[in-house]
Amino acid sequence: MAQEIAFYIEGSSYPKPYSKCTVYVDGTAGNQFRKNIDRELSHWRPNQTEEKYKAGTSTQVCFKFLQSHKLKNYDLVVNNHLDVDGVLSVFVLTHPRISLKYQDILIQAAEAGDFWGWADGKSLKIFQDLSLLFKKIRKSSVSMQDAYLQCFTLVLDALKSPYIYSKAEDILMHQHDLVEKEEIHREELNSRLVSYHVPKKTALNQQEKYLRVPKFNEPISDRLAFWPQVRNRLDQEKIHLVSIETEKGIHYDLWYPGYCWADTKGLWNPPGLVPPPRMRGTYTFQWDKLSKGIAELSRDERNGCYWEIFSRVAFLSKRNTRDFPIVMSTLNKQSRTGSRLPLEKVKNTFKLLLG
Repeated sequence: MAQEIAFYIEGSSYPKPYSKCTVYVDGTAGNQFRKNIDRELSHWRPNQTEEKYKAGTSTQVCFKFLQSHKLKNYDLVVNNHLDVDGVLSVFVLTHPRISLKYQDILIQAAEAGDFWGWADGKSLKIFQDLSLLFKKIRKSSVSMQDAYLQCFTLVLDALKSPYIYSKAEDILMHQHDLVEKEEIHREELNSRLVSYHVPKKTALNQQEKYLRVPKFNEPISDRLAFWPQVRNRLDQEKIHLVSIETEKGIHYDLWYPGYCWADTKGLWNPPGLVPPPRMRGTYTFQWDKLSKGIAELSRDERNGCYWEIFSRVAFLSKRNTRDFPIVMSTLNKQSRTGSRLPLEKVKNTFKLLLG
């Protein structure tokens, strides 16, 4: 289906078209935004999105806008970067008729991109193929405007074609089966806290793969043994206590929900994380109750590792040893030695913190 509305990617070598009403999506409009004329539809912080349109991903925000504006009273869509949610936000508003037919698929694909959300079927195919295409685009000299056209072609082909089972889906389903078969132990500690424990026999010879943290918009591969998408299938709006058992002890990480960096109306907002004034700034993390609990665990630790809360967390750059969205880890500067504290003791400590 043909594109219905014009679009423009800022920074492109092409001139920006004149418009009577421009919609800026998945970013910040900047100085060219015309108050009372243009609109901003974004979950970036800060944003000028009307409260009635706010949602999870920017793609979902665009759908809410589209559904309340049956007449297309805008004539240009603008974005300023290349990622899955950004591409799909522009696609929704430039291809409104076909997008409305595949709303759930496109929203799920955007969540996989921005929030490490679970995706399968055509949603996973769109996320995976776009992520792989981005890697090629960044190595080429193609303009952003033309890159978006390539992305639109890919999305249209995926929506129209029969879905073919992919290696990415095989990887995620295999890891999901490990949880289902209790080779990875899942336990709900309370309504907002869940424990995922990887026993020594499951982590055998794959310790590094279990400890790796995914990059933003990273395509699914064997690089990670336990993608957060798998945990988010059941527990997207929870804090995850992830423990990896090895010969040298247990490594503990505390993962916050992958959407915490964004302005996400309708999703649970966990305590402690304070966003910066600008999107690409550094988040501060301060939760006194957690700090006291971690201090107690640290005093009981006798294995050479230490428990650290990351007081500064960056979404798009590296600020600490474990990266977003991990806010606490057991660390050791000299080796991979983990904690010798029993799993039950640690789980009980966190139960009290979040009870």
